[in-house]
Amino acid sequence: MTTTLNERAVLAATDNRIREELITEQEQIILRSACSATHRYITKSDDEWSIALCAFSKAIDVYSAEKGDFLPFAQMLMKRELIDYYRSQKNALREVPTAPHIMEGNGEPEEDPDGVYFVVVRSSKEKSDRSMKDEITAANEMLTEYDFRFFDLTECSPQQDKTRRECAKAARYMLDQYPPELIEELVRKKKLPVKALATGSGVSKKTIDRYRKYLIMAVLILRGDYPHIAEYLKFVREEDTK
Repeated sequence: MTTTLNERAVLAATDNRIREELITEQEQIILRSACSATHRYITKSDDEWSIALCAFSKAIDVYSAEKGDFLPFAQMLMKRELIDYYRSQKNALREVPTAPHIMEGNGEPEEDPDGVYFVVVRSSKEKSDRSMKDEITAANEMLTEYDFRFFDLTECSPQQDKTRRECAKAARYMLDQYPPELIEELVRKKKLPVKALATGSGVSKKTIDRYRKYLIMAVLILRGDYPHIAEYLKFVREEDTK
């Protein structure tokens, strides 16, 4: 019996092999959806490709038979994410001079509607910096092993100055004081040791658990070969004197 696309999409949510196969098979659909939503020609070198790809993968995660056929559902999600992206880009035109403050931890204690992903991608787009885009692609591939994507950081970055300082404190503890074998455990098991990190850093377990993805990203980026993205996380290395 042949498995339908809808059935494969359901299976792909818990099977990475099927997910990868499905994404590979539907690459042209993803590209066409990006072109349709943006009204221009899109290639895999464009930010829009990464956004559409992440949205397609997200569609796999949240799809169920009750949502109708998978492909139209995925196309709707890709279009929505791209519209949100362009809306953020338009807003950014008025905020570019101060946008990096958000990621660097120097802003006012206000909500951060864009988060890490858009700050870095926006900088890449403004500078036409291919190496920055290459780092984003590589970071996205790395973080996929931890069951989230670079794009997910738009929803899980700390939004207030106080919380950013607490996350920086926890990340700094992991980078500078955490036993090497426990860092290797993070890399091997792909899980953040929330309880041990809370005990050692003095940051609440609730905060660490809530911003788990952000902390994993910060530690891996600062330990790895991502100099452009790491520049926007340099505040993590600075001791909090407040």
